[in-house]
Amino acid sequence: MLLLVFWRFCRFLDYITRSLIEENESEFSAIWSKRIRRYGCAEIFVNKNFPGDYFFNKTKIITPCLDITLLISEAKKIFFSNKLDCFFHIPDDSLYRDTYNTLELQHFCYIDSMLAFSVNLEEQPPEHSKADYDPNVSQMIATDPSLVYTWVDLYCKSFEIENWKQPIHDLIMSRYLDFELIISKVKSNSVFVPAACALLYYYKKAMGLYCLGTLPEFRRKGLAMQIVKYSINRARTKRMKLFFVQTFLNDGFANMYNKAGLCLEYRKRIYANAHV
Repeated sequence: MLLLVFWRFCRFLDYITRSLIEENESEFSAIWSKRIRRYGCAEIFVNKNFPGDYFFNKTKIITPCLDITLLISEAKKIFFSNKLDCFFHIPDDSLYRDTYNTLELQHFCYIDSMLAFSVNLEEQPPEHSKADYDPNVSQMIATDPSLVYTWVDLYCKSFEIENWKQPIHDLIMSRYLDFELIISKVKSNSVFVPAACALLYYYKKAMGLYCLGTLPEFRRKGLAMQIVKYSINRARTKRMKLFFVQTFLNDGFANMYNKAGLCLEYRKRIYANAHV
């Protein structure tokens, strides 16, 4: 009996953690893309300025749908009418096996997984290590709107999407106070130069780390790890309960988040159907 109670309690905690992450992601995505809620089971996010991006263009399944075929048909119509590929994000859970099968029957392909990592800041004590300090690296929050251009330039160059600069700059400027933009600088020839970036978004008591990128010439120097640790400390300062980050399996960063002390909470499958 005690084991059953303990199991149910653990399941409840997992549900709370997952809900905080999912709500944060949805609210963040709704800033970047138009949100369309459908049938109480899904949210569709659309932004035709970001073709091919399956984070900002997606149908996010929240709970099993009574008529998944109807949802698929409507999602395809919305995305294809905007000349965009159609992507589905679905929890990696046996409850959704019929959804996977239906998508495959409609010529969707499984292309990637999204992994959600988190740390409960109320349970994990702060880490203080002098080894983490690097005098050649400086982290800063872009509190001055004039630094937005620097952040956008870093982000677009890191992800090789420089043709998206203007819409991203306009979006960030329009919602500047909703984000904390991190700029990481590295000492080069006695001068600190911008090298990496990230974005922090708070919703309820969870802080999400998004848009983590490093310029090609500064990769494999531990900058991303330093930004993650800096962000966790920032979340503590803001008295958040939960810090999390999502990453695509194909990007190969899962091991880094494990090393940073984050735990894998859950996975999602990503399916795609290309617009012809």
